Amino acid sequence: MLIQAVFFDAFGTLCEIREKRSPYKPILKAWPSGVADAYQSVITRNSPPAAFARDLGCSPEAIQKIEEGITTEIASMCLYPEVSTVLETIKKRGLKWAIVSNLAAPYAEPLLKLLPYVPDACAWSFAVGYHKPEEGIYRYACEALNVEPASVLMVGDKLENDYTMPKRLGMQARYLKRSGVAGSATECVTDLTGIFSSYRGAIAGPNQ
Repeated sequence: MLIQAVFFDAFGTLCEIREKRSPYKPILKAWPSGVADAYQSVITRNSPPAAFARDLGCSPEAIQKIEEGITTEIASMCLYPEVSTVLETIKKRGLKWAIVSNLAAPYAEPLLKLLPYVPDACAWSFAVGYHKPEEGIYRYACEALNVEPASVLMVGDKLENDYTMPKRLGMQARYLKRSGVAGSATECVTDLTGIFSSYRGAIAGPNQ
């Protein structure tokens, strides 16, 4: 089926954090029902991290450290070198594009400010209430762009979230492995410039 839209994961795919501080670690450790539930809550609720920390009884010092860590990470965010060129190609081909990301709320707006083009849609986990690999987050993005899963190319650096589940839902997909492609993984690419060169199906053009 004709590819009409490209969905990108965010961190590890479009951009990276160069100074990682793991600012949410105190929240994850203090969560009464365990780290997995804490992670899901943090990325599927549009709440300030300080609010989570206060509710968990974290000290003012711990809350300050959390906020400082987030500020440091945001300041170190940068796009991967090929992103601007790839997005320009997408725009020239007349394709729609979206970000589909498991993300805590403070990081979304800074990422958008880094991008050379505004996405046609954003399926942030904290905003839509679903997280990858839950089906709902992919469905949300498809509905936002009015496209069928079969006409979507999903790209990201997490095998289950960005390749295996999208394929189960009928999407095309590319697994991004920046450290290098292993074996004969024909649908694995080492950077975003490979997402179209390795694709053998039909892609919408400027007049389609």
